[in-house]
Amino acid sequence: MQRNDVGPPRCEFALISFAVRGFNRKGAGPVPVARLDGRVALVTGGSGGIGRAAVVELAKEGADIAVQFNRGKESADAVVERAQKLGRRGIAIQADVGDPKACERLVREAIRSLGRLDVVACFAGHPYRDEEWNKPFEELTPAEIRRPLDVDLLGSVYVAQAAIPAMVERGRGSLILTGSTPAITGDAVGISYLMAKAAIHALARALAQAYGPKGVRVNALALGNITTGPMEAVSDVERRKLAEEPALKRWGTPEEVGRVVVFLASDDSAYITGQTLVVDGGYAMR
Repeated sequence: MQRNDVGPPRCEFALISFAVRGFNRKGAGPVPVARLDGRVALVTGGSGGIGRAAVVELAKEGADIAVQFNRGKESADAVVERAQKLGRRGIAIQADVGDPKACERLVREAIRSLGRLDVVACFAGHPYRDEEWNKPFEELTPAEIRRPLDVDLLGSVYVAQAAIPAMVERGRGSLILTGSTPAITGDAVGISYLMAKAAIHALARALAQAYGPKGVRVNALALGNITTGPMEAVSDVERRKLAEEPALKRWGTPEEVGRVVVFLASDDSAYITGQTLVVDGGYAMR
């Protein structure tokens, strides 16, 4: 089974960040920069778990942030406040990603508030529910089959439809979708979830082909066991068992995923598109 303190002021962060990245102007000293200075990122599901970690990591690298939430306004406001304390602009926007019109409004509000859109990372997903995950396939109800499809898959589709035109207009952009390791390897449980995630991997490849000529890169993450709030429902015994599955013999952290998101959002991955980056501690290669 796999599902997916206050930082320094802006000027201080920039000086620290120059230790690994910078450039020289003729006749001048090094100019401090962060990898995403001047860019705007929209993160769906950004109020908690992996999405929240992605917001913080993107903000650390200089991005202004729009955080989508459906429920949990206080959590969304809190992560926006953290980004602002890092010296970035931020806004929380309520929207149901399962509603195409709401996704159009989400993108419009993000651009209106922050001026542009360079990066979209989709982490909104149907929450893990043990009773659904472990239910025999033949007993799944139509509603239980549809829920991951509606949120994980169609939510990503609708956000992409709303966001890609703005990226095409600018001639560049990075869209990051969230798949799953078991969608690659297969599993005997969580089948409706795996169906949605497998389709996301296919969606990333298709959109990369369609919009690469227009400057838009599209990649997907295949995530293994990541320590997030919903995983607290898993028993200690099961958690220890799952930790033994990958080569690294541990669970991953949301922050580790967030740093991969920064890589895909930045020019460090400028020649990477249509790929599924496996972030699973070595589970899929067993």
